[in-house]
Amino acid sequence: MEEFLRSVADFFAGFFSGTGLAIVKALAALVVGLIVASLIVSLVRSITIKHRRLDNAAASFIISLTRAVLYVLVAIVVLGVAGVNTASLIAAFAAVALAISLGLQDTLSGLTNGILIIFTKPFKQGDYVSIGGTEGTVKEIRLFNTKLTTPDNLDVIIPNSTVIGANVINYSAMPLRRIDIDVPVPLQTYVEIVRKILLGCLAEDERIVDVPAPLCRLYEYGSSALKYRVRCYVPNGEYWNVRFDLNERLFTRLRENGIEMPFEQVDVHLIAGDEADRPADGE
Repeated sequence: MEEFLRSVADFFAGFFSGTGLAIVKALAALVVGLIVASLIVSLVRSITIKHRRLDNAAASFIISLTRAVLYVLVAIVVLGVAGVNTASLIAAFAAVALAISLGLQDTLSGLTNGILIIFTKPFKQGDYVSIGGTEGTVKEIRLFNTKLTTPDNLDVIIPNSTVIGANVINYSAMPLRRIDIDVPVPLQTYVEIVRKILLGCLAEDERIVDVPAPLCRLYEYGSSALKYRVRCYVPNGEYWNVRFDLNERLFTRLRENGIEMPFEQVDVHLIAGDEADRPADGE
């Protein structure tokens, strides 16, 4: 019996002093590493989901990236504890990552641009924007492209590399939007009368805000008309409705007050045949 116990003791002593101890340490490191990684991922998920400036795409990307990085770190630590030379392993991972990044250069560039758009937020879902001359409502912001729906109900997919390099106009960014309308009137019309009529049209529309105040000024002297500029601010969502209504109201009020909008005219003088053949003075 004593000999059996001695053999068992010798076995465990040899096991824990040799490769067995390394295996136990590696397993312990794996368990602890997975627990720590899971806690960190849960913490990151909680922070990203509650963050107001991050949408679902950004939150999902951050969580996935954090999980992948932590798993790679856990694998390297476990292999190091087990006695594997991790220096060569890290070098091999770096070489593979470099080869993949060179092969997927354009894809990674698009991914980087998508991350920049998600975090810098030049626009958000539901905004009406113009990207490089293409206008539409933002329906979806993806990691590689952005989806717009145009006013004529067409879906346009724009690569994020194009979005980053193009001029972006966000028409929905501000709560108020300005309307400018040029109104031509005959040259002989009095300024005070025209301004009173045009400002009266602005005052009739309750959708036009008081601050900044609406204005009407003589803007340009034309060859056949005086041009007045009508300017006002309206809530962003009412821009087109107010603009269309205002165009109709301005035209109607001017006509009701006997003011017709002028048009370009060309005066043609006909010369009789005998006068056309007559030599000019001094010939």
